[in-house]
Amino acid sequence: MFSDHLITIAGRTITITSHDMLMMFVSVVTGLLFWTALYFSRKRVVVLKRSTGTDQVTFELSRIADALERIANRPDDEAAARASLRQQQIQPPPQRESNGVAYSMFGR
Repeated sequence: MFSDHLITIAGRTITITSHDMLMMFVSVVTGLLFWTALYFSRKRVVVLKRSTGTDQVTFELSRIADALERIANRPDDEAAARASLRQQQIQPPPQRESNGVAYSMFGR
């Protein structure tokens, strides 16, 4: 069928067998067939005309998006208030005198 070809590039030799050439040919032909099928197929275009329903959906979605942006961008007032309240309520723990090792896991 085909003969084997040797290609030498930068001191490396690549052998292309008849099976390799057949598979390349089948791949190119298949690719061309798919391309022509897509190129010459009828193009279907959907055109949406403006209506009161689509205008209402657009309005509601933009309103929701604006509300979400406001929520995301505002500082978390409740968390800040809770943190300041916790800082006011925290009292330093009573200090005990210890002659043991500092940071001992047994508290000695």
